Amino acid sequence: MPGMPPGLPLLASLFLLMALAGIAALWAAWPRTSDTSPLAALFAGLWSGSYLATAVLTWRRSRFAPAVFVVAAGLLVLPLSFAFPGVGMGLPSIVGVGLVGFAGYRYLRHAVRIA
Repeated sequence: MPGMPPGLPLLASLFLLMALAGIAALWAAWPRTSDTSPLAALFAGLWSGSYLATAVLTWRRSRFAPAVFVVAAGLLVLPLSFAFPGVGMGLPSIVGVGLVGFAGYRYLRHAVRIA
C-alpha cells in the first residue's frame, strides 16, 4: 500500500500470526471430555479474536486499532502472571505488558494518522 508506514504491515502480520496461534490453542484446549474445563478454550477464543481484530484494524489503518491493541495486550497479563507465581499478583507481567502496550499504542496511534 503506498503511503503506509513500513512497520504497519509487519505489525499486522505479527498480530495475524498471534491470532493463528490463538486458534491453534483454542483447538488444543477445546473440551473433549466432561472433566475438561472450558475456561481455557474461552480464553483462547477471546485471545485469537482480539488479535485477529487488531490485525484487521491495523491493516485497514483504523483509528480503533490502538485501543483494540491495548485490549489484546492486556489479555496476556493472565497467562504471564502464572510465569511469576510467587511475586505479588503477577506484578512483573503487569509492568512488562503495560510498557509494551503503551509503546505499541503510541506507535499505532501515530502510524494510523499518517496520510
